Amino acid sequence: MQFSKIIVLGSNSFTGGHFIDHILKNSHCEIIGISRSPEYHPFFLPFLYRKERPDRYTFCQLDVNKDLEEICSRCDDLKPDVIVNFAAQGEVRNSWKWPLQWYKTNCISVVRLTEHLKTKNYLKKYVAVSTPEVYGTTSENIQEGHEYYPSTPYATSKLAGELHLFALYKHYNFPVVFTRSANLYGIHQQLYRIIPRTIIYLKLGKTLDLHGRGEVLRSFIHARDVADLTYRAILNGENGGIYHFASDDGLHNIANVVQLICELMGYEFRRFVNLVDENFGQDSQYSLDATKAKKQLGWKQRVAFADGIKETINWIEENWEFIRKQPLEYIHKD
Repeated sequence: MQFSKIIVLGSNSFTGGHFIDHILKNSHCEIIGISRSPEYHPFFLPFLYRKERPDRYTFCQLDVNKDLEEICSRCDDLKPDVIVNFAAQGEVRNSWKWPLQWYKTNCISVVRLTEHLKTKNYLKKYVAVSTPEVYGTTSENIQEGHEYYPSTPYATSKLAGELHLFALYKHYNFPVVFTRSANLYGIHQQLYRIIPRTIIYLKLGKTLDLHGRGEVLRSFIHARDVADLTYRAILNGENGGIYHFASDDGLHNIANVVQLICELMGYEFRRFVNLVDENFGQDSQYSLDATKAKKQLGWKQRVAFADGIKETINWIEENWEFIRKQPLEYIHKD
C-alpha cells in the first residue's frame, strides 16, 4: 500500500513521537500530528530532538474528547490515506481512580471518531494501537486468537473501543488494523516509567519502590522497533488483522530489569530498592508471540534489550542538567 498523507493522533506520546520520526526517515509523506497538549519539548520528541523542524510535519493541538468535531472536519479537509491512533489514557494504576475518563478516551472517543470515518473513501488504513492487557494475565507466547480477559479499567476500556472497530470492519469493511505491543522502552520515554525512573533515582540517590516486589513478568520492545512494525502494518497489514509486537529477548521480571540497570551503572540493588507488596491489580505476566508480524510484515528485531538500556542510560547522562529539573511523577490530565 502506498500513502501520501497520514494523521497521527497522540503525536506527543512516546510511541507516536518515535513513529513520526520513523515515517519522516522512511517515506516522503505529509504528516499531521494531533495531541490535546501543546507540542512537547524536543527532548521528548525524537523527530525534533537536536534536529531542524521538518517541513512535512504539522502539529495541531486538539483533544479527541473535547474537539472531536474539529478533528473530523480536519480529516475531511485533509483526506489522509492513513490514521494511526496512539491517543489513549494508558496508566493502569490510575485507571482505578478515574475509570470514567479512561472509558471516555479509550472507548467513546474511538466510537465517535470512527462513526464519522466509517464510510470515507479517502481512508485506506486506520491503525488501532492496542495493548496485551486486553488478554489479562497470560501464559507464554500467546497468539493473536487468544481469548480476552481484561482485569483493569484501562484494559477493559481499550477492548471496548476495539470491539466496536471489529464490528465496523465486519459490517462496513472498515480498513482497521490492530497492533498489540509488549512493554515499550527507549530514549525520549516519559520519566516516570520504570526504566528512566530507575536510572534517574539511582543518580539522585533516591530509594525506588518496586510494587508487587518487582515480580511481575514483562516482555520489552524498543520504541524504534515498534515504530518500524507500525509502518509495516500500514504497508502490508490485513484489514481486520491483529499483530503482536514483541522482541526476541524473552520475559524479564521488573526486579531483574532494575538489577541490570544497577549493574550497568555501578550501584548496589539492595541499597536503592524497596520491595513493596501492593501491585495495584496489575496482571502478573504478558507474553506475546510475534511470529505473525515477522512472517506477514517481514519484520525482525533491531534493538536488543541490553543495548537499548545502555542507550537510555547514555541519553539521560547526556541530558542530566535538563532532566534533573523535570517532574518525575505521573501528572494526570482529564
